[in-house]
Amino acid sequence: MNHLKEIMEIANHFEPKKKALPYLELDSMMLSQVVEVAHRVAQNDINNTHIQNWVKRKYLPNPQKKKYTREQVANILLINDLRNILSLEEASQLLSFVNLNLEDNSDDRINPAKLYRYYSEIFDLSQKDWVTSLEQLPKEVNQILAGEDLSEDDKDKVAATLVILDLLARANLYKQIAQRWLKNISRAGTPGEES
Repeated sequence: MNHLKEIMEIANHFEPKKKALPYLELDSMMLSQVVEVAHRVAQNDINNTHIQNWVKRKYLPNPQKKKYTREQVANILLINDLRNILSLEEASQLLSFVNLNLEDNSDDRINPAKLYRYYSEIFDLSQKDWVTSLEQLPKEVNQILAGEDLSEDDKDKVAATLVILDLLARANLYKQIAQRWLKNISRAGTPGEES
């Protein structure tokens, strides 16, 4: 089996984030509905307990009559995605940078549902670009391995490993950039604001 082909199939399998947008038009949703929507657009595990914990930790306002507003749903979707790469504290810090107190929507610089809409548009575009970029990566790896005396099976496994290592290195680099920026804003206060 060609492992590089498998990696490309996985890259093409991710659902667009924009699939959540129609749900952000609803006035409110029950917790089970929020979890269902999050499952549709995220690749990580999320359940009722995660969201209830985020409310307890004050990353989200309490639901009203057990229903979550579109703003809360948007923040849940954002936190859920961010927690793949950042700690919950860092994710909260990033969202607080734009929307100050996460428990209070009245101080938001931008409506969280609109923020999620913009995020999903950017993510979906970058996913298309990423797949195009990823298509070039196996060719580059195969060129590097061209002079190696390996069986086809061994070459395929080494190439797949190099592609995965490259993906992890890129993810790590992006994570480090984001974490340094978050560390800088926590040390210096909020950039762009007068002290």
